[in-house]
Amino acid sequence: MRFPLLFAAAALALAAPLVAQTLVYSLPGETGGTFSYLTIAQEAEYADSAHLASTERYLDQATVTVYSNIARQATVTLSFYQAIVDDNEYDGPVGQPGVTPGALAGYRPADMPLWSSGPITFQLEDDGPTNRNLNQLLFADIHTLVPDDIFWSVKFENISSYSDGGAFGPKLEDAANLAPTGASTDPSRLYYREIGGEWMPIWISTGAPPTSTLSLQLTALPVPEPSGALLLLGGTGLAFFRRRK
Repeated sequence: MRFPLLFAAAALALAAPLVAQTLVYSLPGETGGTFSYLTIAQEAEYADSAHLASTERYLDQATVTVYSNIARQATVTLSFYQAIVDDNEYDGPVGQPGVTPGALAGYRPADMPLWSSGPITFQLEDDGPTNRNLNQLLFADIHTLVPDDIFWSVKFENISSYSDGGAFGPKLEDAANLAPTGASTDPSRLYYREIGGEWMPIWISTGAPPTSTLSLQLTALPVPEPSGALLLLGGTGLAFFRRRK
């Protein structure tokens, strides 16, 4: 009798759509035009906020866009944090200077990450003959459930031929150009922290759009439906049992 095998095949067919990637946030870091970037210090962590499209989701892949004026090697860590209320009082504005604060302007990253890639070494190309080349750093197999509102951070270490504050750093985008329906970002403060330190705000005041945010693209996998997962397990289990007999 082949019913168990057919049952397993049907389960796989029903489960197949669950693995489709969905774009849930995109500041794509396109090349070809003028742009700004955030100059950084090595070993410091820089964080930005995002409201993701869709409902609860498993983040699958992330792409961070980085500028480098010369060819370099760098160790990069990407992390995701829950957004929590920032009760601290600062001398600067709640949001970016001269811009109406967004919904996440009063929030900061939590102290501990929801997920972290750990240090990964990348080879970065130079800015090319047009001085406009950008590097796309891909982080795969994240597979972490995150809420709608998050902070994400990037940390650079062991950057070759680099002095802090030099011509290197993540690209700054204009928040008004965010693409996916249902996803949004706002002119919230950027944050940074040094090793062992606390999160502190950064304000972008010159040389970049007033609604600047760091360039990021996120894709996600849908949260599996319990019925689909049980159907898949049941079908494959019956098929295995039939094969053993």
